[in-house]
Amino acid sequence: MKKIKFLFAALALSASAVSNAAIITFQGSSVLNNGVTMTSAEARAAWEASLYSFTVDGIDGATGDGTSGITTTAGNVYNNTGNGSYIRISNSNVLGSAPAIYGDRRSASLISFDVSFASPVNAVAFDVYDNDGGGMQLILTDADTGAETIFNFSSSTGTTHSEFFGVVFDPTVFVSSLRVGGTDPGGITTWDNFSFGVGQQAVDSCVADPTQPQCRNVNVPEPTSLAIFGLGLAGLAVRRRIKK
Repeated sequence: MKKIKFLFAALALSASAVSNAAIITFQGSSVLNNGVTMTSAEARAAWEASLYSFTVDGIDGATGDGTSGITTTAGNVYNNTGNGSYIRISNSNVLGSAPAIYGDRRSASLISFDVSFASPVNAVAFDVYDNDGGGMQLILTDADTGAETIFNFSSSTGTTHSEFFGVVFDPTVFVSSLRVGGTDPGGITTWDNFSFGVGQQAVDSCVADPTQPQCRNVNVPEPTSLAIFGLGLAGLAVRRRIKK
């Protein structure tokens, strides 16, 4: 009976933590200025640490173009938005390895393109190179309501910087698509390592109440796994008492 109570207590703590959950944003750069205080690696590590699971789309196996849609083996599709800018597959390795997404602003006010996900996601992120201190806008579309949430970031000032931008939504929100807008003054920008997944707070929320609508998008841990986890923690507590 005590072990069962211990497991319920763990679930109650998870539910309490989720009740205070909110949208979290992450930003990092290879050059720290203009209010950016984390490196790209630090920001990505912090974003990943807040997730239950995630996938990184390195643009591997990319086929097509911005007009018809660039499709990758990760299942994402990248499209022009029709604002005059365009994207294409690039062999650039400035963000780690080729291929990547090359964007050209041309006469448009910003390089804009859409990313459609194979299934709804609760968190998104990407790396970008050489945004020249311009803005970076993320517009995410709720998979259920179609409502849009807009995030506006300011890049670190200067050229040839690599940067990281990431968002984790609150537990109840899953998005089906992302619109990226980069206002690079130089007009040429490269994107790579588009990452997407499910935040830990969303999983905790669904463990506490799996009947919530958004939980159909969450692989909730099996009850047996939770029980084993709870028993393991209980065993550690017993060991500590014995040592005293």
